[in-house]
Amino acid sequence: MSSVRLNDTAMKLRKQDQALSLRQLGAAYGLGYVRIKQMRELSGFPLIAGKIMPSDFDQWRLTQTGLNLPRPAGRLRSASDTTRALKSTSDSRVAWRQIENSLKAAVSSLGLPEGNGSSDV
Repeated sequence: MSSVRLNDTAMKLRKQDQALSLRQLGAAYGLGYVRIKQMRELSGFPLIAGKIMPSDFDQWRLTQTGLNLPRPAGRLRSASDTTRALKSTSDSRVAWRQIENSLKAAVSSLGLPEGNGSSDV
């Protein structure tokens, strides 16, 4: 099987969450034979009868890296997170005020007569 055809087939099967052979797994995830062989030896590797489901593999990889652990409930933000959030909010307020003021100045510089009291610009 040519490598282009193997890659296309592997990606199609991965998107459809259909069983992949180890060779197709390597093509779909960009992993080499040696790396797949190493992973196969790790505990919990989701190989059944020489096939592997992409969703099972994705979940297994997340478990191996510790990324699927639930976050503690009510986790407090760090001070830097809070400061960053406040700064971005205040920066956007300042930016909008600057835009509003420049629009008001531009409209007043046109010398148009005052409208009917509407503040729409």
